[in-house]
Amino acid sequence: MAEMKNRETTPIPGIEYSEIHIPDENDVGTGTFTSVLEPKALTKINPIISSIQNEPVFLMIVSINTAISQVTAMIGKSHNTAPLDRKVFNIPDSIDDETANDFTVKFNDWDIESIKLNGDNLNLAE
Repeated sequence: MAEMKNRETTPIPGIEYSEIHIPDENDVGTGTFTSVLEPKALTKINPIISSIQNEPVFLMIVSINTAISQVTAMIGKSHNTAPLDRKVFNIPDSIDDETANDFTVKFNDWDIESIKLNGDNLNLAE
């Protein structure tokens, strides 16, 4: 029941770092995935796609798109299979792109529970 945690600095342009945290290595479908955007990233690159993968065990893709004010998260096991869960959340108009922004996806038993922006829950899109 070991914890798994991995942090990658500058995985792609626009992302300061991304970090996956899975509390129990025997339950990879439960944990958090954080993407911290660099200041002004969304004015340079839109959308920003952040992902973490260990196929065929785990795959998460997060698309942050301020042009449509939404962030989409998908969780599954590999690229060539349908996601086990996909949810879309609204990004508030008041997002400050002058500072770093922290998007954290919480998932439990292969279900995306929430996305937080700088610690505040985002609303599920309708």
